[in-house]
Amino acid sequence: MSDIIKTVLSQIPPNKIADAGFEGANIVLYTKDKEFFLDNKGIIKQIVDDIKKRVELRPDPSVTMEKEKAEKAIKKMIPDEAGIAQIIFDDQRSRVIIEAEKPGLAIGKQGEILREIRQKTFWVPLIRRTPAIRSKLIENIRAVLYQHSDYRRKFLNKTGHRIYDGWIREKKSEWIRVSYLGGGRQVGRSCLFLQTPESRILLDCGVNVASDENAYPYLDAPEFNIKELDAVIVSHAHLDHCGFVPYLFKYGYRGPVYCTAPTRDVMALLLLDYVKIMRSDGKDPIFDIDDIKEMVKHTICLEYEEVTDITPDVRITLYNSGHSLGSSMVHLHVGNGLHNILYTSDMKFGPTSLLEPAVTSFPRLETLMIESTYGGKDNLLPSKKECDEQLAGIITDTIKRKGKDS
Repeated sequence: MSDIIKTVLSQIPPNKIADAGFEGANIVLYTKDKEFFLDNKGIIKQIVDDIKKRVELRPDPSVTMEKEKAEKAIKKMIPDEAGIAQIIFDDQRSRVIIEAEKPGLAIGKQGEILREIRQKTFWVPLIRRTPAIRSKLIENIRAVLYQHSDYRRKFLNKTGHRIYDGWIREKKSEWIRVSYLGGGRQVGRSCLFLQTPESRILLDCGVNVASDENAYPYLDAPEFNIKELDAVIVSHAHLDHCGFVPYLFKYGYRGPVYCTAPTRDVMALLLLDYVKIMRSDGKDPIFDIDDIKEMVKHTICLEYEEVTDITPDVRITLYNSGHSLGSSMVHLHVGNGLHNILYTSDMKFGPTSLLEPAVTSFPRLETLMIESTYGGKDNLLPSKKECDEQLAGIITDTIKRKGKDS
């Protein structure tokens, strides 16, 4: 797999590709040949079928239309009824992000408007729905990502090289070790350390917000070395699972953080609030806003059930855990079928008014690490009907006394 880009390029006619690199586990090819970009005669699809990896063909930034002209052209091609909110150009990756109130109208029938944008501007269009309520936080997160577009491209390429360039540690032995650096027999500071002959991965890195004693993961464990850490996976945005991640960046970690997009956004919000609360309590924050920004810059967002390699011998898939917005269970495929592990993190088995229940079907599983908070024999929770009635009572009482509930 260390020669995967050479393998890809060998299947493409000469002088068609100006640059090739990685975006995490994905392979990205840049071409200056406009005709090849618009119609590669099925070559890219055949390569994807052969190597079973995602391969994307983009125009080289040098052949894209000037941004001001491209923006005017895009606005002409997309009907006014689509309600374009903003157009953002990702220069380094030849992509244009178009926010619209009605994405379907911006895409066009069977994607005809997207094809027209590609043909006339040579930018790769991505359509996003305009949020119903404007979020300054999400706008700031996007600003951080776009302002550091050049850095992001280099970081993602470096991440890909770690995945595909071959083993750097033990090669012949086969073993797996999971150490609980926090969260074992306690609520808070969830942190699991997965080791294989090749990989060093953290599953969550949280804090215990309810206690100043033993509040943080045991990162001074003899087997943990932040300089050797390959990846961090965050299951969801609650502080007992993500509250210590910026601390890793404070002390030099510059590798990827994998999670869903909602987890990234809510995590950033809660971490900023965590810093604010520490300061208001007269405490020195354990990390600052710049460390949170570094975390955002190094986050790689995945969709549910999207399979991706994160090291040479570990592949992950995130599944809906039903716990909170964007929350996920982490399935790890270790080695070439050697072992399959599921870390559930917090999960919810039944459906609610807001969220679907946790996924319970997996292609293969040898080891299950399941969250057991409120899982004791005496932890009998009320029915959904009782919970709804209790909530309705609280709201009614609060309105009657013209106050707010604490």
